[in-house]
Amino acid sequence: MKLRTTMLTAATFAVTAASALTITGTAAATTDPAGWDHVWTSHDGGATVYVNRYKDNISLCDVKKDGRAARVEVYVGNATKPVYTMSTTGCATHWEPDGGKYNLPEGKEIHLYFGTREGRDNLTHQKFLNNR
Repeated sequence: MKLRTTMLTAATFAVTAASALTITGTAAATTDPAGWDHVWTSHDGGATVYVNRYKDNISLCDVKKDGRAARVEVYVGNATKPVYTMSTTGCATHWEPDGGKYNLPEGKEIHLYFGTREGRDNLTHQKFLNNR
């Protein structure tokens, strides 16, 4: 009996700790709008994108937590292929210090297509001028 009680207590503690970490991580990414130039939610309500254009910082959060991952496709100008894509069932971020494709060109229009549905036509489109 004592072993069963100890195991239940340990399991309860593990679930509580994991929940606290999940809530803290998501809350930190979604409740600090002061550092973001743009905050957009997809038409399907499943994804929110946060942009800081001066740091080339693009963050993506899965809002609904319905098992469908949020995703974003990042394009420069009129390109037909994305510079990079990102998907997550939590929150994810890429920015300039990650280097390479994450260091977006200055003075160029950046196009974002994001949401939880398949196919670019089902995604929400937003754009911004980088570093302006």
